[in-house]
Amino acid sequence: MNYKIEYNKAIEFVEAMFKYAINRYYEVNWRRNIIEENLPKNILDFAPSKKVKEWLKYIDDNISPIFRNDLIFISTITIDMIDVAVKIILEEDLKEPLILIEYLKSLEANELIRLIFNRFDIDLPFNSDDVLIKNALMNRYDEERALNFILIKNHPEEYKNKVIEVYETFYRLYYEPFEEKVYKFMEEKCRKHNELFQKDPIDFLNTIGLADYTEFITKEKKLRMIESFYIDLGLFHYYVDDTFVILFGHSIEHKFNHKLNQEQCINLFKALSDETRLEIIKITSKRPWYNRELADYFNLSTATLSYHLNLLLNLGILNFEPSIKNRYYYTTNKKNLKKLFDLAYKTIVEQ
Repeated sequence: MNYKIEYNKAIEFVEAMFKYAINRYYEVNWRRNIIEENLPKNILDFAPSKKVKEWLKYIDDNISPIFRNDLIFISTITIDMIDVAVKIILEEDLKEPLILIEYLKSLEANELIRLIFNRFDIDLPFNSDDVLIKNALMNRYDEERALNFILIKNHPEEYKNKVIEVYETFYRLYYEPFEEKVYKFMEEKCRKHNELFQKDPIDFLNTIGLADYTEFITKEKKLRMIESFYIDLGLFHYYVDDTFVILFGHSIEHKFNHKLNQEQCINLFKALSDETRLEIIKITSKRPWYNRELADYFNLSTATLSYHLNLLLNLGILNFEPSIKNRYYYTTNKKNLKKLFDLAYKTIVEQ
């Protein structure tokens, strides 16, 4: 078996921008759209690592509000730019942040927008009328995503220049000062986790992931595993051509400890205390649901739906997996849900 856990410095850089931006973006929007008392403490903090928390605070203490808004726009509001950057890195075999930036500079502005457009799951050519594209994106995703894409499509040079400006500024101010320490730390993490993976590949993937990866290992499908410092507890899936890419954070040791402590019990019961989340579990136990389907079914904004899904995903109650076109489907992890109930019982009653 040729699979091994990889580390890529260019992807690390992109995910560092995403990590900071997504934390700050959802902190504003979730609190705006969801009743405050329905927001469990620290639900936005998927960073158990003290080092990552210190880095986030360092940026908060030093970043200007104008640059923060630019960073959020590039890395979160036009989030497909992150996917495009990862795809470019993997396809072009780029290894360093500055090499990625130089590559982006070499792209024609319209080509960059076309790459973003290609990430969408709509049956329209890039040169279609703006109204047709906007309507297709609204039907498939949401109004904000549709309007923002039309905006950058009509101002490609301005968008590309802003991407380059944000990438260069973030690298210089918030990535480069921590670069060598992070690389040294991750060298040891990857060595340790590769040893763990080689002992039992299927168990390793099924433990850190949010799905069943047995088929990938047993049938030796095209698979790449890439570890990140800044993602921390996160897990992302991509299809890059016909290769399934799993991008995961370094703080995975806790997932190999199956003891459900008091804090996990509290999180479990909080997750199950909401009618929407209970209904999500019920309907996704019967068949896979696409994220847009769920938003329409519950008549929720994408931000509010993400809040509910992340609660369930973080506990392992839901599985998710992208299709070839990166459309995410969710199903109930019945086995893990039963395991959580059993562990909660033992923790509460038998201890």
